[in-house]
Amino acid sequence: MIKKINLVDPGSAKFFSDQKDAQGECNDVIGISHRRHEPIGAGYVGAWLEKEKFDVKIIFPTSNNLSLKEILTGDPQVVGFSTLTYNYPLAEQAAIRLKQLHPEIITVIGGYHATCVPQELSRKKTGDCFIFDYVIPQEADNTLANLIHFLNGKIPPEKIIGKIYWKGELWHDNFERFDPNLNPIPLRTNEMMENTRRFGLYYPAPSQQKAVALLVWSRGCLYNCAWCISAKMFPRCPGESTVKFRDVGNIIEEIEFCQHHFGTNFGFAVDLNFYGGDKDRIRELTAELAKLNFKWYAMTRLDTDPEIWEMMKKGGCTEIGVGVESLTSQMKSGAPMDILKWRQLAKDAVKITQNIGLLTKYYYIFGWPGETIEEMAEEREQICQVFSDEIRISWFIPSPGTEIFQEAKANGSLVKDGNDLSLLSTDTPAIIIPGHTVEEMEEIRMDTYRQFYSLERYAPHARAKIAQHPELRQSFVEWNEIVKKTTGRGFC
Repeated sequence: MIKKINLVDPGSAKFFSDQKDAQGECNDVIGISHRRHEPIGAGYVGAWLEKEKFDVKIIFPTSNNLSLKEILTGDPQVVGFSTLTYNYPLAEQAAIRLKQLHPEIITVIGGYHATCVPQELSRKKTGDCFIFDYVIPQEADNTLANLIHFLNGKIPPEKIIGKIYWKGELWHDNFERFDPNLNPIPLRTNEMMENTRRFGLYYPAPSQQKAVALLVWSRGCLYNCAWCISAKMFPRCPGESTVKFRDVGNIIEEIEFCQHHFGTNFGFAVDLNFYGGDKDRIRELTAELAKLNFKWYAMTRLDTDPEIWEMMKKGGCTEIGVGVESLTSQMKSGAPMDILKWRQLAKDAVKITQNIGLLTKYYYIFGWPGETIEEMAEEREQICQVFSDEIRISWFIPSPGTEIFQEAKANGSLVKDGNDLSLLSTDTPAIIIPGHTVEEMEEIRMDTYRQFYSLERYAPHARAKIAQHPELRQSFVEWNEIVKKTTGRGFC
């Protein structure tokens, strides 16, 4: 009878270091995008397993690899991996070692990469063993619990909710979009939450954050970008909305739980778009959030009604993230308007949020298919004309399984022909510009950061923001140190 399950999130291994400073704090801030966070996907699956009376442990790696000693804590009968594409190789190597030593242990993989190429993963072998006995793509919070109940002879196969690949083929297809209100609060432990932190320009500042919780307030995305896997992860089902929102009471219950058990004072909402078009719902939610003395971050759009931003601020929101994507191409930005109007909207949004007291983080993308060095340099000049408080420049990453990925692989434009999945991270270029090196491309991005956060350009902006909102002083002080580590020089 299967009872013990370990869930492994290899993503966290990338962000941990054994190095400590004199005060015993982890001294591992490696750049502008650095963070230490809980494994939220494994937490959701773990909560459902616990609800179904299984013994479950979440393996939250504290080393830069996945050791069998960590994975086998508590002698599990099932080991489940949750991965993105860039950290899939860590999971694969760990599963191979596991199967070679303990072929009787059932291995399962889910998450975004399993959603990208489920059949491919299901066919992989080490010797005579399949590396992963079962591959579970898409939303699958309760699918693993259902599967184990079936293996234990407790339910017939038709009762399994979800999609499952087995021995290289689609074995079970009974997928349903998940109602996020049905899910238990994600499984979290004191050990897991103790060092969680977001390094960047946040309020509260990193040194003042405690037990930062990742929050999922909705599931799905309204858009269908060709390079993104979200439409596969959260597919549109007949008669259902694309995005499923959690009830206000459900959200408040989780935050209160985190405050009570871990002392959480900051939440990072991972939703692709906080608003969703229902102003009445936002009014109700932010009114309830305002009662909690809780600070949080969320993503919105440039064309969001400013009244929504005001509600968010009153509800404890301290920063909004906005996917600008591009200021030079309407196609790249996905803007529903002329690119000149899009640029002006980006500038206007900064002014509005400045007065409200919200920090703004604008996300841009470099390295699109067919993009030139000159186009990247032009984007840099446009970025430096917009006075958002923070920028994050990611590299364009086509998800395996998409047409864009296959085209890039076929024409030889992917780094290492797309065979090294660990390089398919937004931290490094994935698509090479002909005649240029990865280093030359990265220098354009780094130079954008240097120009944006220069003493001449950014320092006056930071001083003005602090003068208007004095509570942000410590946030800017710590942000300056992170910028120094990343670019070699700060703005003050």
